[in-house]
Parts: sequence; structure tokens; C-alpha cells
Amino acid sequence: MDNRTCMVAGWSNHLPICEVVSCVPEATDGRVVVSGLPDDDGVIQYGHELKFSCPNPAHQLKGNPQVVCAAGGMWNNHFPTCEDVTCEAAEKIKNVNVIGIPQNNTMKVGHRLQFECSNSKHVLKGKSEVTCSANGQWSHSIPICYEPKDFCGPPPQVNNGDRDITRERYRNGESVQYVCQKFYILDPPSAYKTCRDGIWTRPITCLKPCTVDEELMNTQNIQFKYPPEDQKVYATHGDHTTFKCTGHLRLSPGSVGFHQQCINGVMNLPHCQ
Repeated sequence: MDNRTCMVAGWSNHLPICEVVSCVPEATDGRVVVSGLPDDDGVIQYGHELKFSCPNPAHQLKGNPQVVCAAGGMWNNHFPTCEDVTCEAAEKIKNVNVIGIPQNNTMKVGHRLQFECSNSKHVLKGKSEVTCSANGQWSHSIPICYEPKDFCGPPPQVNNGDRDITRERYRNGESVQYVCQKFYILDPPSAYKTCRDGIWTRPITCLKPCTVDEELMNTQNIQFKYPPEDQKVYATHGDHTTFKCTGHLRLSPGSVGFHQQCINGVMNLPHCQ
């Protein structure tokens, strides 16, 4: 009782005593590292926090990473545990045989699965072996098996680029060269696509140039250090351009430097004040 009443025979009860609220640590399985325990098994008082972690990368923490000693000497959450990291079994894939799935279907970190096509005429696309990683994911995407084709349709278009004269049908192994529009740079250089099993291989990009004109430079109070013949300059991807302040102005604090490079259509301009 936290109150007393004056009776005929005296006070109704004894004086209450205030005791320090303390919590007793729960048992752990040895895999868990607990941070915040007092030295020499001291008393864990109300409000004290403990933190937990799993030092082994093959384990993952299951539960709350921290608990607090709460009212009544009870922890606000149960102590967490360190459980084995596992990867989910790949669902059955059409035309693909999966080798290495155990009977209990539990695959821990480092477990490997191998794949092969059930039809000898099919081609495996992707890695023939994957490994269970510490994040609980497979090291590579699960492969597929497909029936190879002898022909490809017209090669795909590339933004700001063009192809040789195209046909409606190409045989396996045939290639098509690409070129970019003026001032655009082909990436990778001298790129081409090749017909492989009915699919056009490798990505191709035409990298954009940067445009710098007098109006844009006026807003930044800059000019070309080495003025070109034209008032507008197209800098191709990778090119460098050097600027300087107009008049007696100086480079603004925090501004980029005077020597800048065009990166796929973007060039940062210095600012003077």
C-alpha cells in the first residue's frame, strides 16, 4: 500500500519501503553478443539498455536489437537470438534441372546449387552455379533454359544513333555496326550488335554532348579562357573546357573549378562574383 489511514489503534499499516527496480538478464545461446551488461554482474536498474549483435556473418539477429529494463523488473522485449542465415530454394523452373537441394530444404550460407537444361537441345542463360550469400540471397539470378534460334529480327534502335542498312532477318553470328549523330560519342567505341540465338547482344549508348553558350555563361559571370570561333560550343563527352571570370570578378566560394569536363551531356559551370 502507498497510503496510510489514522485509525483508533494507530496507523493502518507499516511505512512503505522504496526498492530499486532491477531486471535479471535472460539466458542466451552463446551466439549472441550482449553489450551494456554491468561489470562484475552488477544490478541492472530500471531504464538500463542492452544491445545485441551476431558476430558471425552466417547468422542473423532474430528479434529486437535492443531491450530496456522496464517497470516491475521486466524487460520491454524478449532477448533476441542469432539464427542461421538461409536462402530460399529456387522454385521449379521449366526445362531446368536443379542439383543440390537437400531433403530438409534448408540451405545455409555457402550452400551451392547447380543448374543444367533438361533438354539437351536447349541453351542455359545465366550462371550454372549459385551460392547462398550472407544476406540470404543467391549470388546470381537463377538461370533459364531456352531453345536457341537461328535468326534475329531487325536490330534495335539506339537513341541519337543509327545503324547500317538493315534487313528484316539476320543469321546467327551476323553483326550490325552503329554510328552516332554529330557530336555524340559511341559507347563502347566502334560498337556493334551481334545476333546470338535469336537475341541481339550487348548494350550500346550514344553519349550526349554539352552545350555552352554566351547567355548561359553570363548567368555565371564567366567566359571562355580560350575563346572559340563560335559563340556556342558543343563539347563532346569526355572533353574539357576552361573558363575564367569576367572583368575583375573572382571565383565564388563553394564553386567548382575553372577546368570542367563534359560527362554525357552534363558540365558543371563555375560561378564568379
